[in-house]
Amino acid sequence: MLTTSENLAQTHYPPQPTVATQGCIETLEQGYQFLQSITDEQYCYAAPPHITSTVGQHFRHLLDVFQAIYHADGIIDYNQRRRGDTVETSRQKAIAEIDEFIHWLNWIEPASLTKPVRMLTEVSLTQTEVCEMMSTQERELTFAALHATHHFAMAKATLSLHHVETDDALGYAPTTASYLRGK
Repeated sequence: MLTTSENLAQTHYPPQPTVATQGCIETLEQGYQFLQSITDEQYCYAAPPHITSTVGQHFRHLLDVFQAIYHADGIIDYNQRRRGDTVETSRQKAIAEIDEFIHWLNWIEPASLTKPVRMLTEVSLTQTEVCEMMSTQERELTFAALHATHHFAMAKATLSLHHVETDDALGYAPTTASYLRGK
């Protein structure tokens, strides 16, 4: 039986994050800081012919991956996309979504992360082929963070082609950061 103070602690304080959720939070915080450092105009930059998607489209896409996990009820459907949504042109909306995801990740119960979930994703370029496979929320959150890092790198490259400087570490994968710390 829990004492009143133990019950209050469980009710009013977030659980201790797992290594995976903490890494995911760090990744989202990097994206948040990046968005705070650029202008609304820069958020809408693309760099054709090299990079045809705007910074905002990259953020919409990576946020869609988090949305799929966040809204999953046992099934994570990565095929649900919000192409053309205002998050592609509204830096403030992207910032608000990142903030919401960070809050959610801070309150995830660690035990829920290892429960099985089904995951749906398209796998073919020539025809609509959807694979369904088993995973865990923790594995999918780890994927979402690594996937976000890739899109941060694309956003950084887009802005660099417009001569906009960004944080040197933006878009580095955790393994790259570890490698650079060891040099």
